[in-house]
Amino acid sequence: MRNKEKVIIRKAPDYNPETIKKIIQEGIEDFGLAPQIKGRITIKPNVVMAHPKLAPSAFTRPEFLDGLLGALAAEKKDELKIVISEKSGAGLPTARMFKRAGYPGLKKKHKLKLVPIEESKKRTVPLQKGEVHTKVTTAREIMDNDFLVYTPKLKSNVLSQGLSGAVKLNVGLLLDKERLWNHNHELDRKIVDLLEVGYPDFIATDAVEIGSGGNQITQHGRHLGIILMATNPLAHDVVCAHIFHLDPQKIQHLRLAHERGYGPLSLEDIEIEGDITLEEIQQKTKNMDLGMVRVDKADCNIRTIIGEPYCVGGCHGIFLDWLYMFKDRKPKLWKNMPAWTVVIGQYPGDVSASRLMVIGTCSKIDGKVHARKRRKVRGCPPKHKDLVLQFFLKAGILNPLFRLDIIIDAYFFLFVSWLRRLVKGRL
Repeated sequence: MRNKEKVIIRKAPDYNPETIKKIIQEGIEDFGLAPQIKGRITIKPNVVMAHPKLAPSAFTRPEFLDGLLGALAAEKKDELKIVISEKSGAGLPTARMFKRAGYPGLKKKHKLKLVPIEESKKRTVPLQKGEVHTKVTTAREIMDNDFLVYTPKLKSNVLSQGLSGAVKLNVGLLLDKERLWNHNHELDRKIVDLLEVGYPDFIATDAVEIGSGGNQITQHGRHLGIILMATNPLAHDVVCAHIFHLDPQKIQHLRLAHERGYGPLSLEDIEIEGDITLEEIQQKTKNMDLGMVRVDKADCNIRTIIGEPYCVGGCHGIFLDWLYMFKDRKPKLWKNMPAWTVVIGQYPGDVSASRLMVIGTCSKIDGKVHARKRRKVRGCPPKHKDLVLQFFLKAGILNPLFRLDIIIDAYFFLFVSWLRRLVKGRL
C-alpha cells in the first residue's frame, strides 16, 4: 500500500503571529522537516497586488509571514539566510507592492531580504518536461536554496477555473514578458510546466481570511479561520478545491499536474489531519459565490459578444476579471456602466452597436459591422493596467484602479524599478 500525501488543516481564528508561529512549528514537526531548515531559506508569498483600500485581501498577510518566520527561527540550528522573493502582477513593481503589503516591517523584526524577482540576479533553467515553456528565467533565490517555502493566499480566481492555490502560485516566478506569453488557452499547461522549477519543500497557506467571488485582486476578504500545510502542492490544491466545492478533475492545471505525475487528484489518496474537518470548513463555504460565469453572462450593463474558442485564461477571462473590479469596489456602477458592446474572440456574425470595443489582438468580426464608434484594445491578453487606461481614454469608463497612487506605482515606480535593473545589469 503506497503512502498517502498529507495535508494538515488547523484552526487559526485571527492573525496573531504567536498563534500562527505555534501552528506552523507543529506542522513542521509533524512533517519531519526540522532537519531540512538550514542555510538559505526562500519564502515565496502571493503579492499579486497590495493596496489598503482596493486590494486589502489579495496578498499573504505580513502577520502570517511573521508567524512563519518565528517558526523557522525556532527550528534553526545555525544562522539562517532568509529571502522573501516574489513577482507582482504584470506591469506592477514588486518593491512597491512589498511596501504596500507591510513587508518592510518584517525586516526590522527578522533578519531577511526582500527580493523582487524582476530586480534579482537571474537563472535560466531548461525544462525537461515543459510543454509550453522549454526554459524558465527566474530569481536565483528560487533555484538556489536549501529550503523553499510557499505561502499562498487562498482565493478564488476566474482565470483558473475558480482556484488560486499553491500550484498557480508559480505564475509569480515569471517576468512580465514570459508571464503574459501564452497566458491564454495554454495557461493550464503553462502553470504545470512551472512545477519543474517551483516545487516547494513546505507549503503554509494563509486562509485565515480568503478572497472569493470577484477579481483576484479587488475581491473582498471573508474570514475562514484556517491554515493549511502540506509538502505536495497538488495534494494541497485538491483539498483547497474541495473547500470551494470545486471538482479537481475540472480544474485543468490540477488534472494536468496529476497526469504528469506530480501527485494525487482524489481525496482518497490524501490524508487530512488537523483540528477541523473538511466537512466543517465546507459548511462555512457552501453558499460562497466564486463568480464562475462566462463573461457574456456577467450581469452588468456592458454587452459582451464572444467568439470561440472561449479562452478562460486569456482575453475572455481577463475582461471578466476587469469587470469584476467594478462589482467588488464600485457596485453601483457595476449595473450602470456606459452602454458599450464588447467583442472578444473570433466572432462569425454581424455586429450592430452604437459603441463597439474589440478586446485582444487576435479578436475579429467576420461579418458586417455597424458602429458609430469602434475602438480596439490589443494584447494577448491585455494587461489589467492597459484595460484600465484604454477604457478610460477610449470609453470614458473610470475603473476602480484608476487612482493617482496606483498610476504612480504602475508607471513612475515601474520606471524606477527598470532603472535600478539597468544600473545593476539585471534587465
